[in-house]
Amino acid sequence: MAGVCAVCAVSALGSLPLGCNQAAPAPIPGDSNEDAPARRGGILHLASFQDIRNLDPAGPSDGLSAEPQHLLFAGLVDFDDRGYLVADLADHWEIADGGRTYRFVLRQGVTMHDGSELVADDVKRSVERALHRTTPNPNASYFAGITGYRAFASDLTDHLAGVSVEGRYIVSFHLDEPDATFLPMMTMHTLRPVCRSAGDRYRDDWTPCGAGPFKFAEWQPGTLLRLVRHDAYFRPGLPFLDGVEWSFNMQLVAQRFRFSEGELDVLRDLTQSDQRRFAADARWKRLAGVDADKRVYGESMNTRMAPFDNVEVRRAVAAAIDREHYRLLAPGYMTVLTQLIPPGVPGYDANVAGQRYDYAAALEHMRKAGYPYDPATGQGGWPTPIVYPLYDRGLLVFTAQLLQEQLARIGLRIELRLMSWQAFLTLQERPGAAALSQGAWEMDYPDPSSFFDPLFTTGAIPEAGHNVAFYSNGRVDHLVAEAHRELDPERRRDLYREADTILCDEAPWAFAYGYHRFYVRQPYVRDLTPHPVWPLEATRAWIDRVSDAGFARLLRGAIR
Repeated sequence: MAGVCAVCAVSALGSLPLGCNQAAPAPIPGDSNEDAPARRGGILHLASFQDIRNLDPAGPSDGLSAEPQHLLFAGLVDFDDRGYLVADLADHWEIADGGRTYRFVLRQGVTMHDGSELVADDVKRSVERALHRTTPNPNASYFAGITGYRAFASDLTDHLAGVSVEGRYIVSFHLDEPDATFLPMMTMHTLRPVCRSAGDRYRDDWTPCGAGPFKFAEWQPGTLLRLVRHDAYFRPGLPFLDGVEWSFNMQLVAQRFRFSEGELDVLRDLTQSDQRRFAADARWKRLAGVDADKRVYGESMNTRMAPFDNVEVRRAVAAAIDREHYRLLAPGYMTVLTQLIPPGVPGYDANVAGQRYDYAAALEHMRKAGYPYDPATGQGGWPTPIVYPLYDRGLLVFTAQLLQEQLARIGLRIELRLMSWQAFLTLQERPGAAALSQGAWEMDYPDPSSFFDPLFTTGAIPEAGHNVAFYSNGRVDHLVAEAHRELDPERRRDLYREADTILCDEAPWAFAYGYHRFYVRQPYVRDLTPHPVWPLEATRAWIDRVSDAGFARLLRGAIR
């Protein structure tokens, strides 16, 4: 892919198969009127060009795994369809000790997937299992404020002192200090209760089992995943679907063909030309949508690997990227982003002095780093090519080519290397393996800490976390910790503004763009609407298509 220019990349997007000048396929109508009541039955068929890594909520995660995990495991609290925090497995909660104790009173009679009743002991066991030092939990550092966490994570004690069972249905969490983010963090999948078959410690051979609306049926890694309805779900009458099925590693054009035939019910991975065709077609207008701007994409630089262990080189990269060129790849769905927090996340601060394109400044940073580059002669710069791993996703392939061209202009020569999604993630998380790669992150819960904590704090450095820049700054750690303790919104904003300003200057990432995910569904898919937090919420969705019900019954019978 070396040598592909920006103009070529943009042109290529307009010449993908079945361009926008051709008609989109016709929608497939449902069997009932628009005002028909929801009914049970049917399988929701989804697909992705990616694969999932893991289904255990305490294990290694990725954006796609979050979808089935959310349906398999219910939490003590959750966000409703308007983004408000509500009780879920908990009937209610109480806050005491000046914000240092959270006491959850569980719903009685909640049936887990294995038929057992959820009790407070299950909550404590699940938390200790998730936060034990032997668990490969990338999100464990989120919960370091629980009393006794350090001793437990260091294997100095067998149990986590800050989680106490106070009765069959009462469990309390004790914090060292008040934490404004504790309740939102408890919505994450990490600490959601798991069945007793999971044991006290993480292991790879466990069959996923929780208290969510769907339960595990079949997983063929790299190919498909099937979940089926949990008939004993604690919310009576839900879910409506018999099951949800994902197909993995499916190319974008294949997904569109299967969607056109009704073999996929929702299309979420589209070429740019297909996005334009569906968006411009009046028949699909009410069936298409774009979700909130809650993702950050950028170029992640491993701060422990040359040449990016030199802050001036990182600053040069941040100044060399013309983010407007990135945006032109998909102007309807990409936004220029010059700081960590996307504008769709509560706490976004437009006053942050972010990164900016400045070619002259980029050349000056390269000179300060000791690698001056002469654009007139093409001489100088970093002496050896830098490998840039990427996976086969249409947009990423094009942004990588733009990056290659723009960094060559300051003397950084990039060698693009295509690999699988799983290999890409593994390489990023391995110390000394990837000097430069695409960084991507989606909001876990609606707060700036959902970005700062996992991406740029010292405690989140792999192999235990998501800090693939291997970035460590004591001042940033302090500011993020202070923001957790701070209950005043204005003061929290000031703390995060300072932390974001440091990141923009020291540039462990060159922040580049945000992305609004476009999707389109068939008319027979009912009540499947974008959730303000979760990438997929299918508990109330239903299929208005009788033809799929027989397959669902066969599937359910096969796993009993």
